[in-house]
Amino acid sequence: MPALNFLLEQACPSIQYRLRREILGENPFAAHMQELQARVLLDPEVQRVAASQQPDGWLGWNFHGENGVEAGVRLLREKGLEPSHLLLARALDALQAHPERLARGIGKPGPWLDVLNLGGTQMIRAAVFAYAGAEERPGVQGQIEAALNGMDGVLAVQSTAELVETRRGKTVLRAGVVWPSIYHLRLLAWTYSWRTANNLLRVQHAVERLVKLSPIPAFNVITHGQLVAPASFAMQDFNSRLADLSEVGWMLWFHRVELLARLGMIRRVPALMRQVNELAAMLTEGNGFFTRRLSHPCFHAPDTYGGLRLETDWRASQRRVNDLTFRCILVNFYSSAIQPIPG
Repeated sequence: MPALNFLLEQACPSIQYRLRREILGENPFAAHMQELQARVLLDPEVQRVAASQQPDGWLGWNFHGENGVEAGVRLLREKGLEPSHLLLARALDALQAHPERLARGIGKPGPWLDVLNLGGTQMIRAAVFAYAGAEERPGVQGQIEAALNGMDGVLAVQSTAELVETRRGKTVLRAGVVWPSIYHLRLLAWTYSWRTANNLLRVQHAVERLVKLSPIPAFNVITHGQLVAPASFAMQDFNSRLADLSEVGWMLWFHRVELLARLGMIRRVPALMRQVNELAAMLTEGNGFFTRRLSHPCFHAPDTYGGLRLETDWRASQRRVNDLTFRCILVNFYSSAIQPIPG
């Protein structure tokens, strides 16, 4: 695997560490892995998040949005920081200890979306714990069940006409429809306790329906007399043709398909397998590397939604190739990996 070997030697410490940890299964306590973790901690974006940590462990000020605990934990985990590291462990403790701060950056709509099971404050909080492998934290299991129920809601919709309507000149979700947000997908992708054969089949059926309904229109929801936007990032097109993707489309595709691969859905759903096969053909043309020129700002600094860049920047084209090839390796690995089903 020339691309993998190249990245193990030439890519940034975060990519090297995550390849060794996730793909090769190396011991994180080995001397060379500890040395890579030390280099990850020197990353400027990791340093920025570390500098934002308050005395009680909270990252930044917000909960949701920029400069907050959600974005901070996501960035640290994307960069490869181990959950056991004090920086992350203290952030998770602070998130558990301060429910009164959950309105920061999301306000009243967060709890409203929770009531509608459209991915509100409590599901976002559970997803943050899930990023760090902490699904045993209070409240997470209840949100996992809500996420499964949200996926089930897809099956009640046979067409987009049953999903949305036009009100006040806006496309809005029809009353009573339960629809998954990106946080439903993230929470299920990063947790494992729910993975029985029956539950995996529930998710498969939902994804098959999402494929059938794609492209799915963007929509708001009307609640408490207000228009509120659910977290529909990356949730519009489950049946993409890779040759037709724009730069933004590629960023959304990588994000969505990595989650679906972690869920074990690629080999279960033919339309997803077709997309991964299209990616494989592109990689073959590039001798294992993803060489398409993509440079949209949405690829950079991870926040609550966008961001796929782990290298310091893409001013050198090889760093762009490194980052996007790494994402391809993740997609291919998790597409093929056997998904654990707890006893």
